[in-house]
Amino acid sequence: MLGVILVAATDEPARVDAQALLRRLEEGVQSVMSSEGWRSFLTAQAKFHSYSAGNVLLILAQNPQATRVAGFHTWRDLGRNVKKGEHGIAILAPVFPKREQEPRMEPEPAEGQGEERKPAVALDSSRLPVRFRVAHVFDVSQTEGKPLPEPPVHELRGGSAAALGLTVKLMALAQAEGLAVAIQPPERMPRGAKGYYDPLQGRIVLSEGLAPDQKAKTLAHELAHHRLEHGRGRAPGRPTEEAEAEGVAFVVCAHYGLDTSDYSFGYVANWSRDEGGPALVKQVSAAIQGAARDMIDGMEPKKTPVTSRVRTAQVREAEALER
Repeated sequence: MLGVILVAATDEPARVDAQALLRRLEEGVQSVMSSEGWRSFLTAQAKFHSYSAGNVLLILAQNPQATRVAGFHTWRDLGRNVKKGEHGIAILAPVFPKREQEPRMEPEPAEGQGEERKPAVALDSSRLPVRFRVAHVFDVSQTEGKPLPEPPVHELRGGSAAALGLTVKLMALAQAEGLAVAIQPPERMPRGAKGYYDPLQGRIVLSEGLAPDQKAKTLAHELAHHRLEHGRGRAPGRPTEEAEAEGVAFVVCAHYGLDTSDYSFGYVANWSRDEGGPALVKQVSAAIQGAARDMIDGMEPKKTPVTSRVRTAQVREAEALER
């Protein structure tokens, strides 16, 4: 009799150490956040005003492509000048009551009473504005001069075989998840995004023209949003969502031989700068590991269950000859 015939194991990448990768991500984020480039970026960011929802709508109504707006003098402080002939974007600026320069004092006590003068109750600085005035701001596209400091997020420019193979697997996974993947020109992407996940329409949109390495990384990131149910009942907050999704992309890409650290470290640092950076990575590490494992398992070929005896046509034929 012929012996037992076993199914050969499938050829697949060795599973990476997710915990080691997450430690590397933490260290990378910490390195970015202690760099001189990061400090320059934060200094520039501090000069930009946070606009109300109403003013954001006004800005976008007048300039739908606006990305970074500031007043004339703020742009000068940043080393940029408004181009000649540019028209400002009108917004409503609140006007608050003037504060008194000196606190009002109570009358001097009568001689011999031994009391000190006390300041009157300070004016409440949180009063509502007394009126609004029209002010003007300008988008960065309306200015010229010194480049603005950018977060140290370096777009991936390579075209590795690992990225090409991973993209095929990711596209198949998206299809299996019932997601459509669309490509749009960069000018139609929201605020220059490289990709986004739309849970309501069940699709992922990627920017046209991405290098293969960046395309694979971005697709993995958006699929991670889907796997982590961001926007579909689970909403831990945008910084946490972005740290989770980028962490998953980092681990998944590493599993298939694509190193995305040049992009991922700065991306996570930028989104998590108010949440502790490396501390946030550690906080969400369990979610990252779980989603990364699920995505990798979903992309691996399904193995045929190995039983104690696998009969092939040759085995059956040999047994028939022995009878």
